[in-house]
Amino acid sequence: MNPTFLIVEDEPITSRFIREIIEDQGYDVAGTAKSALEARKLLALKPIDIVILDINIQGSEDGIQLSRSFANENIAIIYISAYSDPQTLQEAAGTFPYGFLVKPFREADLIAAVIMVVSRVKKEYEESEKFQQLEQFSECRLEEEEYRLYWHTQIIELSKNETSALALFLSKPNTPIAMEELRQAVWGDKSIGDSTIRELINRIRNKVERLSIDNIYGTGYILKQ
Repeated sequence: MNPTFLIVEDEPITSRFIREIIEDQGYDVAGTAKSALEARKLLALKPIDIVILDINIQGSEDGIQLSRSFANENIAIIYISAYSDPQTLQEAAGTFPYGFLVKPFREADLIAAVIMVVSRVKKEYEESEKFQQLEQFSECRLEEEEYRLYWHTQIIELSKNETSALALFLSKPNTPIAMEELRQAVWGDKSIGDSTIRELINRIRNKVERLSIDNIYGTGYILKQ
């Protein structure tokens, strides 16, 4: 995941300064906005992961009000403001930002804030992906000792080798499985040809049609969501 930024700042020099630093760190900037209205137009055009948001912007709506309007859209906020009085901080804190920079800030301060927010956003994304994977297979239960797969309302009888292969795939959804890894998991140190592995995969596909096990040319297989 490479997060995309949006900058909402009505001072052109500051906006350009922020953009250059973010892009120097290797991240994409979808655009810059001077007001809440401009920001919403950009948010509607492209998915945004992180917003660098000035509290005092053009228009009748300030940065805190803008952030409240997309509180449920899974967007990380870093506020920037010349004001750090208790009332401003308390209002900003109520929107659960990922950071707060007081103007004027140094380049090093912004870089540190960007690195921290990207790290946190990536971790949350990975956790969300894992949760989705678990949700997908929540009604799929493999009983290895019984050589059975319980899939929704189905009970699918498996061979020992089919069970071992499925156990490997289900433990690593969306992860490429090399031929050698599959061979080791099912047959151990036995000398087994690729054609035997292909036959095993085809049997699993025929028995469990809802599982999508795709070929990866020259590598092996992958169980996709």
